[in-house]
Amino acid sequence: MQKVYEDLKQGRDIRNNLIALKQMLKEEGALEEYLSMTEDDELIASFLQNEDAKIRKNAALVLGLLQSQESIEKIWEAYVSESQLFVRGAYLSALQKLNCRAYEKQLKARYQKLLAYEAGEEEQKHVQDEMKELRRLGIQFDGGISRHVFTGYHKPQDFILTTLKNYQDTTSVQIESGAARVIPMGVQVAGGDIREALNIRTFREMLFTLRCDKNLPPRPAVIAGELAKSNMIRILKELHEGEEPFYFRLEIKSTMPLDKKSVFAKKLAAEIEQRTRHFLVNSTENYEVELRFVQNRNGGFYPCMKLYTIPMKRFSYRKYTTASSMHPTLAALLAELASSWLAERARVLDAFCGTGTLLMERIYALPVRSAYAIDTFADAIQGARENAGIAHMNINFVNRSFFEFEHEQKFQEIWADMPVRGKKTKEEQDAFYQAFFVKVQELLQERGRVFLFCNENGIAKKYLRLNPCLHLKQEFCIREKDGAYFFIIEMRECAKQPEDAPQEALEDSDSGKEGTVQEAGKEQEGQQ
Repeated sequence: MQKVYEDLKQGRDIRNNLIALKQMLKEEGALEEYLSMTEDDELIASFLQNEDAKIRKNAALVLGLLQSQESIEKIWEAYVSESQLFVRGAYLSALQKLNCRAYEKQLKARYQKLLAYEAGEEEQKHVQDEMKELRRLGIQFDGGISRHVFTGYHKPQDFILTTLKNYQDTTSVQIESGAARVIPMGVQVAGGDIREALNIRTFREMLFTLRCDKNLPPRPAVIAGELAKSNMIRILKELHEGEEPFYFRLEIKSTMPLDKKSVFAKKLAAEIEQRTRHFLVNSTENYEVELRFVQNRNGGFYPCMKLYTIPMKRFSYRKYTTASSMHPTLAALLAELASSWLAERARVLDAFCGTGTLLMERIYALPVRSAYAIDTFADAIQGARENAGIAHMNINFVNRSFFEFEHEQKFQEIWADMPVRGKKTKEEQDAFYQAFFVKVQELLQERGRVFLFCNENGIAKKYLRLNPCLHLKQEFCIREKDGAYFFIIEMRECAKQPEDAPQEALEDSDSGKEGTVQEAGKEQEGQQ
């Protein structure tokens, strides 16, 4: 740093040395090191008058990093007199790190002037950059972003509830208000009751549909123009209290290469800001609105909108989770699929509970007499205990291996989200399943049921054949891609197989043949 400073004093390679100093000042302790070399130094501020616009730009950014309050008047004067648009944002960036309250009125007036300004194509990017920095200053002056309050519960709305593929009907049948129809991404509801829909536990996201072309061409200006003419702004105004702007982010679901997607998103965000006259403002941190664009096979984009202003309280009990925790909407879906097999006031056991999501969604589906949750991971058990407290559920948590657990009373239901193979070999996983199917028969009462979620379909079916007391009642293919299945199994009293019984006799048992077997497989997928 000393050499860079000396070179700057001598006027050697000013631009590159300012860039180098700028990078150094971002490192921890660098500011103190620089200040120790200088006292009342006006060297950097002097570069604000340099003929080279890039030197002026980098000098302003360095002054911001130096938090040079004594240079604020010079930074302001340079900003006001700057003729190069691409430099103006650097002065504003520096002002954000200083006490510039004295210039609040002028800065807000400048922002309003740019709002009304019709920027040409060549200057549009630089004007957008200046406005972005002015907005950040405005937020500082106003004490932070003004949040909007969602108030749109009273009026019927059109929206989409996204669901797991092939299980749209499980959510659709729960819609009571409005007209519901199944679409590939979930359930589309016309004239629906938002408050009612928010109580449904099996959907993932609520997206609002926009009245515009549903196959927008991949051209940012065209997309932004269509959005500006749609009902998007009206929806945001009608459903919220609070003044504009609304801060938004983009979600582009596309097969574009990452670099092209990034360029596309930046251009689209800028166009949306301009076409909505900055009613919508792009922000990656403080957004309340997500504009989502899903690309179809023909290259067009389907637009929809997600509102983060709507309080989502369905899973508010999930304060503690782990990387392997089941998603709550999947747990809710499994409980819903099992609903016709659940026992009232049952004694329920979760064999590998983690932080408790699956068991708690089972309890939400139908009250239980008693609930036990087992896991060897102490931190998960502690997190599950606190989650249950938030949900006001009385669950007995046991930090122990399921295979060592014993209880004087038999259970009517055993739930299990089976551990994925991970570092286990196929042989070790096979032995794990073998031991599991033996253990459940020790703990289940007659006609008790096992609700098993796993991605080892072949191993699970093998041990159902080898355990004739366990009868497969129903199965669901949850995710065909990774082989995730949900099995509903019932235990019945059965005659002990002779020790010399041939293997064929075991395989010909009636396991898996009784009841309805549902597999949401390739046929349904093809229809969509």
